[in-house]
Amino acid sequence: MTEIKLVDVSLRDGNQSIWGATGVTTRIAKGVTPHIGKVGYEAVELLSSTVLATAVRYHAEDPWDRIRESVKAMPDQKVGFLTTGKRFITFHRTPRAIFELAFTLLARNGVRRMWVVDPMQDIEGARATAEMAKRVGFEEVIGGITYTRSPVHTDEYFAKGAAEFAACEAVDGMYLKDPAGLLTPDSIRTLIPALQEAVAPTGTEFKEIHSHSTIGLSPLTVLDAADLGIHTIHCALGPLANGASHPEARRLVSNLRARGYEVNVDLDAMNAAADYLYQQAKYTNLPVGTPNEYDEAYFHHTIPGGVQSTTRRQLREIRQEELFDQVIEESVQVRKDLGWPIVMTPFAQYIVTQATLNVITGERYKQISNEVIDLLRGDFGELPGPVDQDLLDRALSTERGRQTSEDEDITIDDLRKKFGRTISDEELLLRAVMPAEQVDNMIAAKGSTPAATIRQLLEVASQGSPVRSFSMTTNDRSFSFANIKEK
Repeated sequence: MTEIKLVDVSLRDGNQSIWGATGVTTRIAKGVTPHIGKVGYEAVELLSSTVLATAVRYHAEDPWDRIRESVKAMPDQKVGFLTTGKRFITFHRTPRAIFELAFTLLARNGVRRMWVVDPMQDIEGARATAEMAKRVGFEEVIGGITYTRSPVHTDEYFAKGAAEFAACEAVDGMYLKDPAGLLTPDSIRTLIPALQEAVAPTGTEFKEIHSHSTIGLSPLTVLDAADLGIHTIHCALGPLANGASHPEARRLVSNLRARGYEVNVDLDAMNAAADYLYQQAKYTNLPVGTPNEYDEAYFHHTIPGGVQSTTRRQLREIRQEELFDQVIEESVQVRKDLGWPIVMTPFAQYIVTQATLNVITGERYKQISNEVIDLLRGDFGELPGPVDQDLLDRALSTERGRQTSEDEDITIDDLRKKFGRTISDEELLLRAVMPAEQVDNMIAAKGSTPAATIRQLLEVASQGSPVRSFSMTTNDRSFSFANIKEK
């Protein structure tokens, strides 16, 4: 029997898809990673720059602590990071020096695998990112081809990019990334063979598939991908599976085995990890992913569910919720005018924001967002299709359009001069890409949380201290411990 390997995406993509990127905390990661590490995954997609940012911004947690704790809990597991190589935490282009510092720190802290995708199929830039990752110490780099639908996104378009990317010596394998869940069993029957044929002369294997369950198709699509020779599948554990996330891992294992494939995983460990996550979802009032119904209209606009819900909320806040359907329909025209960029972060947000401006002002492109101007001046690479000339002229005639893109000549020494010579590299990176007050709050919170205080007191007691009981109160909660005994 052919063996199928699995990649777990629960803590990164599952968290971003179901829990808005903010649900997983360091405490949850510490609780679940000992179980995940025993499952037998090919790799665990632990984080992206968004995960680092939300740890600081929403939880005042040091993301480097989370990485170290997770790596420690999964010593035999390849832990991975996803990047586009274009932006790190910010929504704008990130200078290469900051990327090199970020990659160096990730490798230093035990992250061994990197997935590199470029949504605009800027293969030259993607290859440079892959080479940088290997140079600073990543053991394995997987190059991605990002799927979408449009008149210009054909099998030939994707195959051409795959051949160029796979020829990079720093790339150890290739994968097909479907962030919107648009792949169907029919579409992969021509696409996957085209990709495999394109990369064959390079000797690089097209080995993985990553497909969201946005309209309920990916649990079927990935099975057919296995039949076509894709032998590593990305999946998530409940409650971070299904919905806008990925196929549920335990059901996927059952389906693969029913189809005649060998899947060497520890189901007891998988069950323990899922049970823990369900428990945390209940305790913290977080949603549970459920299967989505098929929605044919989704192929028309391809706006991700998270972006739709955010847009609806923002329109409600300005008492314009009745404009929602118009905004979604206008986004189709905006995408066409922009040259058919892929509808994923951050471009999905750019498209919907511009569509909202068009609808509210009553005139198309009367006001153009800064992010769209950045996109049109080439900050994220060449757009895949022809751009509306009137829109391009308007954008490039603005003050922002006449500016050059962000400074790529910045150095680490420049950052040291700005932020301090004595701070750690990890803090330096966060200060370079995040608001100062958020990093300050994170540093102030270190060691002062209730959990940290309890841990410190227990450590004191375990070292022969005369302390035998203690209590503490924080906000509306009290904790008491009595009769602490020596081990």
